[in-house]
Amino acid sequence: MLATRREAMEELAKRRARAELLAFMRWCWWMPHEFVVGRHTRAICERLTRAVDDWQRGVSTHLLIAVPYRHGKTDIVSRAFPPFFLGRCSTWNPDIIMSSYGDGLVKAISRAAKQIVVSPRYQLLFPGVLPARGNNRAGEWGIEGSAGIVTAHGLHSSLTGRGGHLLILDDYCKNLAEARSETYRNATWEAFKNFYTRTNAPASIVIVCATPWHVDDVRGRILREMKEDPAFPRFEELTFPARNPGHWDYLFPEFRKPKWYDEQRAVLGKRAPALLDCDPVPDGGERFDVSRVVYHDTLDGWPKAREVRFWDLASSMKQRDKDDPDWTWGIRGHLATTGYGDAKVQHLWISHMVACRSEAPQRDAMICRVARQDGPGVAQHIEAFGAYKDAYTTLKNLLSGSSVVHKSHPPGDKSVRAAPLEVIFDAGNVHVLRQNTTPDIIDMWRNQFLAFPGGKHDDAVDATSGLYHSHASTGILL
Repeated sequence: MLATRREAMEELAKRRARAELLAFMRWCWWMPHEFVVGRHTRAICERLTRAVDDWQRGVSTHLLIAVPYRHGKTDIVSRAFPPFFLGRCSTWNPDIIMSSYGDGLVKAISRAAKQIVVSPRYQLLFPGVLPARGNNRAGEWGIEGSAGIVTAHGLHSSLTGRGGHLLILDDYCKNLAEARSETYRNATWEAFKNFYTRTNAPASIVIVCATPWHVDDVRGRILREMKEDPAFPRFEELTFPARNPGHWDYLFPEFRKPKWYDEQRAVLGKRAPALLDCDPVPDGGERFDVSRVVYHDTLDGWPKAREVRFWDLASSMKQRDKDDPDWTWGIRGHLATTGYGDAKVQHLWISHMVACRSEAPQRDAMICRVARQDGPGVAQHIEAFGAYKDAYTTLKNLLSGSSVVHKSHPPGDKSVRAAPLEVIFDAGNVHVLRQNTTPDIIDMWRNQFLAFPGGKHDDAVDATSGLYHSHASTGILL
């Protein structure tokens, strides 16, 4: 009876492994250490399984996957997925093209994929799906009895005459030096375009999987082209930052301990937004020396002063025209000025920061809650121009009797408004109280200043400059 039950469970596991990539990886896991599943592992596997289902129905899939380094993306996308695709689609005679920045690297990955195919566990799932005899090169191998070919070549190698139903580009950039070279980025983009032309009819699966190094790399250019050219192929983004405020503090704690993330972030410094959080900082965008920000863990030495809070508004959690919508930021603090004329020195003291992505009713409820926590002594300054004139009126009415609400319209464009902050950052006169603000919010604030003006988001910069201008005319003279 026990044997029968075990056999039944094994048969069920095999059925799932034939149908689902995650179950396939559990069944065929080839590494000596345990197969550990994270939220990104599960999400990527589920999406790739659906891509195979769609391909068999004649529907193409284009995926742009961004994951931090050392998180198993190559195991999922390049080592496990090709054997799974070959097994499930063996009767379709599929062609596969695998590519990466280096010819030797992708051929090593190809050999690993082929080892999975010849493994006894794989053969229990897909008996007879074996590498063709006499064709054992890592750069090109076929399946016995199939017209399909697996090709593995570096991105900058020639792919003339090759085609693929499944195309995988796994890491197109080797290091920071290559990422910073415009010549290399241009050459890589041209190589990617040639790679993309290798898709076979009538349907294909195209996967670009990488840890992003630069805003202008292949991933960045794909995103830009999709925005600027409606005819450009529509790639679906799957992005898994190491830290995702409001969702998780650590992407893969099942495998990477929080200490590992903290140490990596400290070592990487300004490269952490790219390599850990999949959000590269533009070169030349470092207008603000965030390394000189002074952080306070207690109120010791914190000056007593009249504080205000400035709100930079965003109205929609899922804006229809943006895949990565903006945030509403509320930053509380004061501007202190010492001296006169040329000897004037300014210090910006930030005592609390809050941010959210919400539809207008939830956003307004959050603003009212924070304003009431601030108390009547902290004036609430709310941007009131363009689409936010009505929001100011609504919030003024909601806070009537509990908070003073001021209409705010800081001067000039974003860059002009932020300019006075540069000298304060450079002097090391920006102070942030960490006591009441969560680390993820402080990291977001810091990274937006680091990336400005070319980052994905500048809401925190807008809110901070709004705080400055709201207080500047009445800055406290010490």
